[in-house]
Amino acid sequence: MPSSEKIAIAAHLHVLLRRKTGRVTDTEWMASNQEYAAEITRFAREKAAEDGHPDLAAWADKLEEIMATPDAKQRVPLVRMVSDAVKDRSLPVVSSAPVPDRQSAQSVNTEEEVYPESGFIESTFGAIFGEGDPNHPKKPRDPNAPRYVKGLR
Repeated sequence: MPSSEKIAIAAHLHVLLRRKTGRVTDTEWMASNQEYAAEITRFAREKAAEDGHPDLAAWADKLEEIMATPDAKQRVPLVRMVSDAVKDRSLPVVSSAPVPDRQSAQSVNTEEEVYPESGFIESTFGAIFGEGDPNHPKKPRDPNAPRYVKGLR
């Protein structure tokens, strides 16, 4: 049985016990713990016999029946299945020490050459619209211009 059905039966029994006997129970724990569910069904049957509440006994029987049936196989989310499959396939590869890529090491410029103005990477988005065109050089920033909105930092 799905756990939602167990919780529904436990919740119904919880409401009946609260209304008729004043007993407050934990529905989630009742739906997941066999011992707790067995004790609640025993208590419900005892109160049904003492006070004459046949509906308490009927719902205790339903809870006992549903707790006796084995749980269906737990469904694993697709994301977890895929991530587990990727982890299983990505076994560590034993190799010798990595060979440094001398070509790329020589092609890297120093930070001053690459980022002369701001220290941050300049956007290349404008190159799509022709802003990176050598015919349209970038205007140098005015050093006297305020850097913050209304002088706030």
